[in-house]
Amino acid sequence: MKLLKILVTLIIIYTVFGIPLIYASSSIDPAINRVALPQGQRAYGSVIYKNGEDRDVEVKIAPYYYNPKTDDISEDARKIFIKADTDTITVKANSTFNIKYEIYPIANLAEGTYFNILALTPILNTKDVNINQSISQLVILDIVDENDQIKGIATTNFEVNLSVERKGIPFVTPLVLKYTITNKSNFVLTPNGRIDVFNDRNSYPPTYIYINPEREELYPNEVFEKEVKSNTWHFSDLFIKRVATAHIYNGLDNNPKDPEIEINSYILEIIVGITSIIVLILLIKSLKKDFKKKN
Repeated sequence: MKLLKILVTLIIIYTVFGIPLIYASSSIDPAINRVALPQGQRAYGSVIYKNGEDRDVEVKIAPYYYNPKTDDISEDARKIFIKADTDTITVKANSTFNIKYEIYPIANLAEGTYFNILALTPILNTKDVNINQSISQLVILDIVDENDQIKGIATTNFEVNLSVERKGIPFVTPLVLKYTITNKSNFVLTPNGRIDVFNDRNSYPPTYIYINPEREELYPNEVFEKEVKSNTWHFSDLFIKRVATAHIYNGLDNNPKDPEIEINSYILEIIVGITSIIVLILLIKSLKKDFKKKN
């Protein structure tokens, strides 16, 4: 079982990152199947197994539960929501076979995102399962509210925070912002969107900062936190405050969270700087006078 976990985990890693799933002369298509269903309803999925060998191949079909966050794989029936029509198939030489299976939300699963894999393993003439030849399809099930089935998956159960980490020094060091996204839902989110930085009078086009360009996934109860920089400066930034407005989506629906923060101008710093220079000049002049009197 440990060997199976390691090998199937590698298969899933290949699947998630889009590496072609080809082992020896076998392949599958598609590598990922994602379905949204409310509790009590069922759907059907399929995967095409291609046998590129010059002989017939018997293939064992087995579903497993998969946790992509921990890479745990198990045969726990309470977490398996797919069922194939048969346990084994025979695929003729240099041909394909369309394997069909049923997808049904298990009653004990709440609304959220769940993962199974359908492992396809060629059986040798000795009837032993050759694990090294296994390939798998990743099946993603989003259990949704029945009212959301038509309009798609939706959740507002995530929080977004935007803050100024460093205001920067105009034309010298960048403005540094930090955004934090907390997933309080049971769904796997893929945050995306952008932050617009502009001044209070809209005297120049906004600077766009895109978030999560790597499309990292955010699992339930996880927090995604990242600093982003803007090196764009305008002379008016010295005297006019700027505004940073975020439009951040959860990757499931089109309902963004829009936090906004203000970035103060540098008027206070300029006044302090000018005052310090004047005081310094007056101090130097006073010291010079004292020095002349002593001489």
